Amino acid sequence: MGMEILDSCLNAPSSPLPPNSNFQFELAIEHRFNIEKKLVIVICNVSIKDQSKDILYGQLRGSCIFFIEKSEDFFVHENKSLNFPEPFIVTLNSITISSIRGLMFSFFRGTFLHQAVLPIIDPKSFQKAI
Repeated sequence: MGMEILDSCLNAPSSPLPPNSNFQFELAIEHRFNIEKKLVIVICNVSIKDQSKDILYGQLRGSCIFFIEKSEDFFVHENKSLNFPEPFIVTLNSITISSIRGLMFSFFRGTFLHQAVLPIIDPKSFQKAI
């Protein structure tokens, strides 16, 4: 249904980065719901750091918004939440990560992070926070 850039930052290094620099990526995914409008909002935050993970070069936070036709079928009344099957959540995560990869490429093009391409990530690897 839609994509949005929610936040971004660039922290220029004090000296130019060498060609073929190695970047480290940290990802966090969050799911939010608008039950009345049948929307699932998947927010992905990507931090791009140096190889030692000491220096933050940049960050991009974006969201993918999905309309779920029969979301009421997954509504849990006790805690007023949605409980989707795990394969469905993995699919939403996969679409969001791929979309964020494209946003990153577009947003960082022409900057010192132009070569910081998000690698392929297993969307099943994310742990559910309690």
